[in-house]
Amino acid sequence: MPRRLIVNADGFGFTYGNNRGILECFPAGVIKSVSVNANFPAVEESPRLPAEFPDVSVGVHLNLTVGPCVSDPKTIPDLVNEEGEFLGAVFVRKALVGGIPRDQIVRELTAQVERLQGYGIRLTHWDGHQNKHLLPPFFGAALEVARRFGIERMRTHVHHLFTVRGARRMRVVAHYASHPWRGVHNTMKWLLMRKARKAGMRMADRLITPSLLDGTRKFHREFWSELFHRLPGGTSEVYCHPGYPDETLRQHADYVDERLGELELLRDPALAEEAVRCGVELISFREI
Repeated sequence: MPRRLIVNADGFGFTYGNNRGILECFPAGVIKSVSVNANFPAVEESPRLPAEFPDVSVGVHLNLTVGPCVSDPKTIPDLVNEEGEFLGAVFVRKALVGGIPRDQIVRELTAQVERLQGYGIRLTHWDGHQNKHLLPPFFGAALEVARRFGIERMRTHVHHLFTVRGARRMRVVAHYASHPWRGVHNTMKWLLMRKARKAGMRMADRLITPSLLDGTRKFHREFWSELFHRLPGGTSEVYCHPGYPDETLRQHADYVDERLGELELLRDPALAEEAVRCGVELISFREI
């Protein structure tokens, strides 16, 4: 079976430092897909994506937790504070108890998609900032909006825990034994993906997730080398976050300085050459 891999860069439009880093990576050939935050000022650079890199698939990185909203704040009062900023962790608590009307979520997600379309971007796929789209009210609204705009592909959340240092089965068992809630969480994600497929969404067979037990990280070259050598058959996805840390990133994110390590690796053409030698086809979302 062919081994195909989508490497998707998350967070274009989040900060200008992210934009700069992601743009530097495209010529190296590993990253062929990107997801764009529509609600930060740096989104103004998104027209560069189809203009300069037409072969890169562009998706929307739906966001209801961080930064300013795109809609008129008066129309989504349960999603924002008095300054029109999203509520962060408060969103999660409110969403879990049904405290956010679905029509407000749909309105804001619609505004985010329309903003990107207004920049002339033809969206191929969708995913979510901080994976908060997996919360039930967010997920259902996102599916509705995606279908309305003809966005037929999305990130899968059928997880494949990947370890660099051998004995994968035992390490995976140890991972779930020490984090039992993650097993429950991943089962819930699998059910959501089943729902999405029934709704017509196309996605990869699995999402590659580094195991934390063996110290595996995406800013280690060993992770990518081992992944290319041992990637399962079919289509896999792995997301990444190359970028230059700046003030906006430090204000709104926890994963900051590590992005420089990812950037150093993913802008190196030798990495794509290694994938080819290992028989891995690097693809975009257009090809699923």
